[in-house]
Amino acid sequence: MSRLLTLLLIMISGSCMGQELSIVSWNLKKFGKSRDSIEMLAIAKELKDIDLVCIQEVVAKDPGGAKAVARLADVLNRTGSKWDYRVTDPTGDKSPNKRERYAFLWKTSKVKLDSRVELIKELDNAVCREPAVAVFKYEGELINIINYHACTHNSSYPERAEIKAISDWLSMASEGNYIWCGDMNLVITDHAFESAFNLGYESVLHGEKTSLKKTCVDGNYLSRAEDNVLYKLTSLKYSDYSVLDFISKGDCEEVSWKRHSYSDHLGVVVRVE
Repeated sequence: MSRLLTLLLIMISGSCMGQELSIVSWNLKKFGKSRDSIEMLAIAKELKDIDLVCIQEVVAKDPGGAKAVARLADVLNRTGSKWDYRVTDPTGDKSPNKRERYAFLWKTSKVKLDSRVELIKELDNAVCREPAVAVFKYEGELINIINYHACTHNSSYPERAEIKAISDWLSMASEGNYIWCGDMNLVITDHAFESAFNLGYESVLHGEKTSLKKTCVDGNYLSRAEDNVLYKLTSLKYSDYSVLDFISKGDCEEVSWKRHSYSDHLGVVVRVE
């Protein structure tokens, strides 16, 4: 009997070890006070099975954006798990209309915050909206998360200069586990990402479209492939990915209202272990 009990304990502990950590990057489109309780509940339903959430495009021109994140955390806390969250200061673009906040939400049973969540001020003069960085501890290992939303420019792709600047900043980082996620406003095949690839980063998506068209025809609702997650892992390993697609396949009627109530972007999920 004691041998059987020992075997069962080993099996149980083995099943608890090495569980995947799911991380989603999601541009939630002007996420702020305009989201009502029904919309919050719908968004939380999409996120409740994720462990760590990285949000771009939180409203910064008024307190409504930060309050919306708090409301979302409150709804998630009623889905069966304990959640915590942090919201950054507004990004430092000279144009108030381009300033945003980033947000991180996570299940406290899966990860612990190991540092302050803050904007990367060294990049303030090199990018329109400086990225945010947070360090989490997962099963004893640290994960550095860079959360980023590129600006859309009218001139000839300054986004490339932003990507290069962030890549240069990452090149000076110490060894460890790094995940760079966000709305890049560039396809992953653009030469701007060569610097990151040369550093050993890999991308989760390879051309999959993640933004919604304004008009859906014959079930075709996807527009651009500019959201992505890049990763470089040392003590952890990449498991798999998925796209958080909240549109019922072929249902064009959903697109017009969900791109306003949810977002005009799908979420990108990466899993590590």
